[in-house]
Amino acid sequence: MKSLAKNYIIEDIPAEIDISYIFVTKSYSFDISLFFLSMIGLSLGYVMALTTFTFTFFYQGIELISYIFLVYSLTRLVSVHTDISYFRMIGLVFLLWQVLILVRGDYFDLNYFLFKQLIFDLNYGGIIYMIPILCFFKFNLFLLKKLFDSVIILAVIFLLFSIYNYDVLSISNVRDPLSLMTVEMYFKYFAICIGILAFNFNLISKKYKYFVVGILLLLIILAVFRARRGMLLMTSIISFFAILNYFITSNKKFYFIFYVLYFFTGIFLLLYFSLDLGFKNVSFFRNLTDRGLEDTRSYVENCFYADMTSDDWIFGKGYNGGYECSGIDDEIFKGGERKVIETDYLQLILGGGIINLILLLFIMIPAVFLGLFYSNNNLIRTLAIWIFCWLFFLYPSNMYSINLYHVSIWLSAGICYSKPLRMLPNSFITKYFKSEFSIKSTLNKQ
Repeated sequence: MKSLAKNYIIEDIPAEIDISYIFVTKSYSFDISLFFLSMIGLSLGYVMALTTFTFTFFYQGIELISYIFLVYSLTRLVSVHTDISYFRMIGLVFLLWQVLILVRGDYFDLNYFLFKQLIFDLNYGGIIYMIPILCFFKFNLFLLKKLFDSVIILAVIFLLFSIYNYDVLSISNVRDPLSLMTVEMYFKYFAICIGILAFNFNLISKKYKYFVVGILLLLIILAVFRARRGMLLMTSIISFFAILNYFITSNKKFYFIFYVLYFFTGIFLLLYFSLDLGFKNVSFFRNLTDRGLEDTRSYVENCFYADMTSDDWIFGKGYNGGYECSGIDDEIFKGGERKVIETDYLQLILGGGIINLILLLFIMIPAVFLGLFYSNNNLIRTLAIWIFCWLFFLYPSNMYSINLYHVSIWLSAGICYSKPLRMLPNSFITKYFKSEFSIKSTLNKQ
C-alpha cells in the first residue's frame, strides 16, 4: 500500500490503532476528493440555477456533471465488505426503508418536470433517500481533512456570491420571494457547514480562524436583516458551542474571558440603546421586529395533523405524498395538496412515518452518546455536538437535504461509531491536522 505522505514519522500514535483509520491510499485520496468536489458542484449548480435568471443552463450543467462524478465516486467508496457493526446494520435497514418510500411514492402526475425534480432536486427529490449509503464508507481522519477543506471552499463561494448578489440580499421587503430564497439557500447549501470548523478552532490555522468568525458574523447580520428567525437561532447555537469549546481547549483563557466580556458588554449597550429608542426606530432591526413572534406554522401543522391517518403516521405516504392544506402555496401545489412541510421531523413522518424517524434516531442518538462520553479526544466530541445540533435544527428548518452539511452529519456519525478513532489522543489529532505524517514509525512499533 502506498501512503500519501511517506517521508515523515509519527511518535505518539497508539501502537494498537489500525493505520488504515489514519492513512489512505492514493486511489482513496482521489476518490474522496472527487466525492467532495461533486458535492460542492451539486450545491453550486442547484442553488445558482434557482436563484439567478442568467446562465441557468450552465448551472444546471454543473449540477448534472457533478451528479455523474458523484455516482462514480460512490461506486468506488461504498463497500459491502466493510466491517459489520450496529451503525451499518441499522443504516442498511434505514436505506431499505428509504427505497420502500420511493417505491410507494405518488407518481400519478409524473411528467418531465416532476421526473427532473425526482432526480435533481436536492431539497425534496428522490436523491435524498440515498443518503444512508454513506454508512458504507471507510471512516478515517483523512476524510475529515477533506471535509474541512470542502467547507472552506463552500464558505468562499458563499462570500463571493453574497457580494455579487448584494442587490438581491439587501432588498428591504422582508417577504420578497427571490431575496428570501437566496439567503436561505446560501445559508443551507454554502454557509452553515462553517460551524464544524468553528467547533474545531484548535485544529485550523490563524487565518482560517478569522475567516470562520467573519462568516459567522455575516450570517448573523443577514439573519437579522432578512428576519430569518430559524437562521439566526441556528447560527447563534453554533456560535455558542464554538465559544464553549474554544474556552475549554484554549490555553489563553484569560484573554478569551476578556474578549467575551468585551463582546457581551457591546451587545448589552447595543440592546440598551435600541430598546430605549425602540427597535422599530433602528432600521437594521426593523424587519426582525416587524416579524417578531409572528406565527407562520400553526395553520400548516394543523392541516398536516388533520389529514394524517393512523396508517400514515406509522408508515407515511411515500415519496411525494401530500396533505390537504388549501390557501398555502396554491400556485405551486395543485388542488391544495401540499407536498412539503417546514419541519423536518414532520417531513420525515410524511414520507416514511414514525418508523422513518425512529430508524434515524436509532442511528444518530447512539453516535452522539458514544462521541460525547466514550472518546479520548475533543475532535470526536465536537462531532457528537455537531450531530446533536443537527437533530435540534430539524425542527426550525428543513435541513434533511442533499448538501455538504447533511453529508457531514452522516460522516460524523460514522466516525463517532469508530472506536479506533475515538481512542486517539488529542496530541496526535492536533499533529495530524496541522502537519503531514506517514506510517513509517507505526510499522516499526507493530
